Amino acid sequence: MSPPRLAVRPDQRAPEDPSGLPAGAYLPRYDRRRNRQAGGPVNKPPTDAATLPASAKEFTEEERSLGGINSDYEEKFGFHDSEEGYAYKAPKGLTREVVENISEYKDEPEWMRQFRLKALDHFESRPTPGWGGDLEQIDWNDIHYFVRASEKNSRDWSEVPEDIKNTFDRLGIPEAERKFLAGVGAQYESEVVYHQVNEKLEAQGVIFTDMDTALREHEDLVREYWATIIPPNDNKLAALNSAVWSGGSFVYVPAGVKVEMPLQAYFRINTENMGQFERTLIIAEEGADVHYIEGCAIAGSMVRTRDGEKPIEEIEEWDEVLTHEGRFRRVYRTMRRPFRGPLHHLRFQGEAYRSLAVTPGHPFLVAKRKRLRDHNLTFEGEWLTAQELEKGDYLALPTAIDPGHEPDEGRLEPVSIGHGRGAATVEHVDVDVTPHTCRLFGLYIAEGSVPSNTSYVNFDSATHETEIRGFVRDAMTDQFGLEPYEHHYEDRAGISLSYGSVRAARFFSQSFGRTIEELRIPDWVFALGKDERAALVRGLYDGEGSYDEGLDLYRINQTNRDVAQRLRELLLSIGIRASLSCSTRDEPRRDMWQLAICKVDHPRFEELVLREVPRPVRATHAQSVISNGYLWMPISSIEKIDANCEVFNLSVEEDESYICEGVVSHNCTAPVYSTDSLHSAVVEIVAKPSSRVRYTTVQNWSQNVFNLVTKRAVAHEDATMEWVDCNLGSKLTMKYPSIYLLGERAHGEILSIAFAGAGQHQDAGGKIIHAAPKTTSSIFSKSISKDRGRTSYRGLLEVADGAHDVKSTVVCDALLLDEESRSDTYPTIRIGENDVEVAHEATVSKVGDEQVFYLQAHGLDEEEANKMIVNGFIEPITKELPMEYAVEMNRLIELQMEGSIG
Repeated sequence: MSPPRLAVRPDQRAPEDPSGLPAGAYLPRYDRRRNRQAGGPVNKPPTDAATLPASAKEFTEEERSLGGINSDYEEKFGFHDSEEGYAYKAPKGLTREVVENISEYKDEPEWMRQFRLKALDHFESRPTPGWGGDLEQIDWNDIHYFVRASEKNSRDWSEVPEDIKNTFDRLGIPEAERKFLAGVGAQYESEVVYHQVNEKLEAQGVIFTDMDTALREHEDLVREYWATIIPPNDNKLAALNSAVWSGGSFVYVPAGVKVEMPLQAYFRINTENMGQFERTLIIAEEGADVHYIEGCAIAGSMVRTRDGEKPIEEIEEWDEVLTHEGRFRRVYRTMRRPFRGPLHHLRFQGEAYRSLAVTPGHPFLVAKRKRLRDHNLTFEGEWLTAQELEKGDYLALPTAIDPGHEPDEGRLEPVSIGHGRGAATVEHVDVDVTPHTCRLFGLYIAEGSVPSNTSYVNFDSATHETEIRGFVRDAMTDQFGLEPYEHHYEDRAGISLSYGSVRAARFFSQSFGRTIEELRIPDWVFALGKDERAALVRGLYDGEGSYDEGLDLYRINQTNRDVAQRLRELLLSIGIRASLSCSTRDEPRRDMWQLAICKVDHPRFEELVLREVPRPVRATHAQSVISNGYLWMPISSIEKIDANCEVFNLSVEEDESYICEGVVSHNCTAPVYSTDSLHSAVVEIVAKPSSRVRYTTVQNWSQNVFNLVTKRAVAHEDATMEWVDCNLGSKLTMKYPSIYLLGERAHGEILSIAFAGAGQHQDAGGKIIHAAPKTTSSIFSKSISKDRGRTSYRGLLEVADGAHDVKSTVVCDALLLDEESRSDTYPTIRIGENDVEVAHEATVSKVGDEQVFYLQAHGLDEEEANKMIVNGFIEPITKELPMEYAVEMNRLIELQMEGSIG
């Protein structure tokens, strides 16, 4: 059955329709015979992009200094590279000669040249729309329509010209991120300078390349779908893009192939008064899946924080976690979501008790194994996802921990001292931090305790350990001027030295814990010198260590897991490897944690820790390797398991990584795009039966940009199409991604967030057309306005005659941060069928004084309170985003909120 038509008469096609979408046009179809004739008859779909010109005029100083929003944009992204050495730069103005030169310069086939020229005719014959934003200020002849910065498109990042590489580095697109993307493209000026697709996907037939290369290498495939969804006579800006398009991406996913990693593109305009007109075409064949699933870990995965290890599900914002740089950084976002599919279960050498189950796309810092029978000679870390790992590859752990402060020469601990019935006073206990006292600290952690009344401190030892008791006596006399009471245990061969001193007892209990459960090695220890750290290890070995001559093995036992884990880190910080394992024991006995010193490192342990003359090395091979500041631990097994569970991830300030189950994990970040001129793109997507496509945009263009984009997708039977659209930058955005549901049970979804600050107008929304029965859809739009900024929701929901059993929901929420800002809603709903369920709701609210007052009463200042309210407002949408985009949205929102108060 052919898809139904939209039941609207031709005389109802109002060109000034406030939805921006005239009714009554035929639905888009593919007809390769028609498309072969460039500029010939083409089915005309409803317009879903404003014909939005972009200003290329010089802006006034007042416009350039629009206050508050993105206050450090110029500092971070406003730089301009030198244009010397550019391969080609077209003169300003849009003429037939310019269009022909672009086609000739690109060596395009004749049909494409004719297509461009016909599109130019459409552009010149169309008036500038009078609805939406103010577009009359645009001078079309003051724009460079084509600029080529490099002579070639590279697949190897090292081949990209150095100045262009530096630009993308400055935009925050690190090489590590490029490595773990399934595919990545970088467009600079008019053309793509770098494009690469993951080799495994390429072997499955996935094509991800720039549009110019696709036209050369896959001409038949491109021509079959080219402009079938958005023809050049669709609207003025679509015509402009069709005439001067350059760059963009082409994605083709064969039937049944699932792309679980991101395919991302980055765009940069460097030349002043220059337009960027990329063109994107995505085809997902039947059963294909183009959807980024963010990397996550399951509940119970232990994350290293400043206070020891915590399950990932218990990590909260503002917690500090250890990163791949060996330093502590704050968590600024946590994420949890349901997951159903295969998990990768990893085990690795060095910590036999640990394992880690993660989603396939979760990235790790890894060194690939280069030699089958021996360790690598060199180790170079790269970010790889779990699905790219193989048995024998090396996972990483930093060897040094920076606690974030200078080493202490003395330890000054404030303790509360009672005075009978009088009020307690705070006194400072000052202890010299030397190798001598650090050995005492280690002995306390191993064998010490303080009772609940914290009035004395105990050091236990075996009866025969006279040397250790002599050391404790000397150290306690030197530091505290105390003499012990010696107690002999009757039930075992042991002696306790007890020191009756509130000051000493509270110093030890506050610094290292009071009971076995509370004992800890504090992170300030890692700031000490190597001799002091080795001495603390010596104290722990004195109390809990042993040497097995038969096995030639040094061991240290602990019943406190946190102490055992920190001791392993402490050993690693002085260049000594140790494996950690656990022996479970029946209650009431506690599990025993066993540290075994790597035999290759015995001489170093004997020299640094035991202060003995080291014996000759007996072992020559170790399970793990220390190199370039990391401990590299081989993966011993990888198992895939089916799961239906919640998974978790963290965003971390600066480093975007964290130590999870003893190895470095990375979360994914999205780029902040920046530009300096007109941006007008066209995006066409074909989702064939049972396929799934998600297209996500986070834009933060500079504020002298008109951001004008036409985006349209068609979804066939049982297909799912999702647009995720986040707009924060630009002077004016007019963008209305649309979805045509052409087959039964097709589903469409549009998630939209817009933020408008001073001098900004975000005119955004979405359009969904139900042209087949039993289709479903939803549009969720959130907008925020401040400093006289303006947001507008402009959308269309249409149900064609014959499209029965349709279900659709539209929700539009706006938040105003001051009295001067503005929010408008222009919804259009057309129903041509009776048997449908359609819901629409819209709200406009402002930040309430009582909300701010409540948060201020809990310690936040006014600006922090407003940020929290805004983040809470957008949370229903950001929680649905892939994490890397939710992360970027929160970052950009906070950036936009700077200076909102006062």
